[in-house]
Amino acid sequence: MSPTILVLASVGLGAAVGALITATILAARSAGRRRARMMRPELPDAAVTILHEFDTFAVILDASLSPVYVNPAARDERQVSGEELREPEFLRRARQVMSTGIADTREPDPEDPSNTVRIHIIKLQQRFLVVLAEDLGEEQRVNAMRRDFIANVSHELKTPIAAIGLLAEAVKEAADQPPTVRKFATSLMKESKRLGDLSRDIIHLSEAQSTLKPEDRERVDLRELVRIEVEAHRGYATASSVDLIVTEPRSPEREPVIQGKPSSLSVAVANLLSNAIQHSPDGGRVGVGMEITSKQMVVTITDQGAGIPPEHLPRIFERFYRLDESRSREGGGTGLGLSIARHTMRAHGGDVDVWSQPGVGSSFSLTFPLIDEDPQRAKKRAKKKIKKAVEPAEPTRSTA
Repeated sequence: MSPTILVLASVGLGAAVGALITATILAARSAGRRRARMMRPELPDAAVTILHEFDTFAVILDASLSPVYVNPAARDERQVSGEELREPEFLRRARQVMSTGIADTREPDPEDPSNTVRIHIIKLQQRFLVVLAEDLGEEQRVNAMRRDFIANVSHELKTPIAAIGLLAEAVKEAADQPPTVRKFATSLMKESKRLGDLSRDIIHLSEAQSTLKPEDRERVDLRELVRIEVEAHRGYATASSVDLIVTEPRSPEREPVIQGKPSSLSVAVANLLSNAIQHSPDGGRVGVGMEITSKQMVVTITDQGAGIPPEHLPRIFERFYRLDESRSREGGGTGLGLSIARHTMRAHGGDVDVWSQPGVGSSFSLTFPLIDEDPQRAKKRAKKKIKKAVEPAEPTRSTA
């Protein structure tokens, strides 16, 4: 037999063997799928469709407590790996529900910061379980903040309310002593103002922490807004023997315009101006600088006060945080002004930052992201930049 015939025979035999092996593998896989279908009945289409849209962890288990469906939100979780559900807490509760048919829910422990997951297990038909898990960490954090806020407000309200009650009794007892009545009435007015300021700032803080709705936004000329607030504070600055000095660019690249809530932005600027004037010494200066670029406007308010110690800087934007309790209360501060400013700025897509040095003073910077009112102008500017970028450079003349 010639070598050519032997080679062809070998190739043909190899092809036949390969085809036989492939057919055997495919048949085995098909048989395996049929056995799996017999052992695991089809999942309810409605349940799969619903769970697929969940944005939280959802898994369907079969009678052997193996996952037969994992929704997109759970596919990357560490609890699920192939055919095994590894979380012991899930498994223990799943076995109990499978045997009893009674749904089970485990709520997170509010006293344990690391325990934030709510687990809910339901029996589906006769052979399936649905395991739902939701991380409530953010909700617990918000609830804790709300509890702290209520406790702080209650504490802050106690002092002026108690003082007003005592002063009212004192006025009544001293009705026949006009000088004493006048003295108590003055204190009564002071405590009443303090209570009013606290109520006002609580309302402002609540508004600043709320989501800014589209219908609340309107066109705001930031440069004009700052000018108005500066003029509104000149009387306070004069009474405090403080000079207000404003610097702004004469020919800015563009008009500083933002879509926002004018009243809230005014409160943020006013709070920083009031703080700067209050903490500046007699004869001191408060500077208000405006820097405008194509993308943002930065308003910097600088005082010549005592400055803020470095250990206090990370906390000065917290609600009711005061560096000096007695001095702040005497000056009428509520401890909410900086918190209102930061929440307001972040709601508008900006932020507020601070630089301070003890014995030198403090600077607070408000950064506002600007909008482009004229789409055509924006397009022209973009085309101009592109044209400039692709223009060939002029050849360099030789000096040789």
